[in-house]
Amino acid sequence: MELLFYMLRFILHLLIVRGLWLLVKPLVERNLRHVGHKVDFRISLGMRGFGKKVNKSNKGLWIYRHFDNLLYFADRRYEPGISVIRFLLRTGILFIAVFMSGLLTLSELPGHLSFQNPFLEGMNFNEGVSTERAWRFPFFIAGIAASLPYFRMRYIYAQRKVRGSYDLLDVVKISTKFTHLPVDALLTKTADFLTTNNVLKVPLKLLGNAFANYSNERELYEEAGRFSRTIGTTFAVEFLSDLLYSEKEGTVYLKNSLMMLNRSMEQQRETILTVKAGSRDAISLGLYGNLVVLVSSVGTFIYMLKPDVYFRLQFQTSVGLTFLAVIVAGLFVSFIISTILAKPKLDYH
Repeated sequence: MELLFYMLRFILHLLIVRGLWLLVKPLVERNLRHVGHKVDFRISLGMRGFGKKVNKSNKGLWIYRHFDNLLYFADRRYEPGISVIRFLLRTGILFIAVFMSGLLTLSELPGHLSFQNPFLEGMNFNEGVSTERAWRFPFFIAGIAASLPYFRMRYIYAQRKVRGSYDLLDVVKISTKFTHLPVDALLTKTADFLTTNNVLKVPLKLLGNAFANYSNERELYEEAGRFSRTIGTTFAVEFLSDLLYSEKEGTVYLKNSLMMLNRSMEQQRETILTVKAGSRDAISLGLYGNLVVLVSSVGTFIYMLKPDVYFRLQFQTSVGLTFLAVIVAGLFVSFIISTILAKPKLDYH
């Protein structure tokens, strides 16, 4: 009952921190757009240099570029510079909220809380122990909580990268209708006709702005390369190559090129669907079969050894914990591989 009481206090502390954030959020959002545009402009200006200056900038700003490239595809409301600042700000606030809430909650405990094997000794209160090191556990929990948005962003990025390879087919189909326009207008029109569910809608608008406002070819090639790398397929490279050639030489042959690309993508899509239909049972078996076998095996051991003996052997011995870690890791790897095989990218291979 006391543990539930302290968990409730921890949640109330989080609500207090959230309330404070909501008070200052309008002021932060008001200046966020200005700061984000300013930061992105300075970074982009520094990246346009040549020689050693570029190498130093790349080494110093790789973290910013890493987040920016992920949010470019993972954030539906992506804005250059602003999205990175917003993500880092939210992550920092989450870390501070969890850390302060945990620290305040632990400071209200009647003694020092120590953690042992939860299946053997559980949690213990040590009276009279110094609380100078009480910040370590809240700091550890806050670090885990602050890493969750990043892992969520990576997962969304991976999912949309696969989906984007299929959504590119819709982009190519619609683009063939506007080949009489300049490339920047073609991309803008195509983005307007895409549905909101298409993950390439925002990147395509940004690509259109790059074709309309680039100051030199190197800047245009960087933005085009970013778009193709985000999708990561040969079809994306071919699509961007056609656009860059048309930007330089004109759009006379663009319609024929896009129609040939559309035909190739349709054929490859049919091939993938045929192969996927033939291996659906094997993929489903790899996705859920191991879990079913594990549950049935554990249930059998519990029935034969009795629950108290099984849990003592599984969780209170080093061998049992090692085998448990290996099994969980194997299930995770099997799930990831089966998920990838369940929907491969729309590509030549």
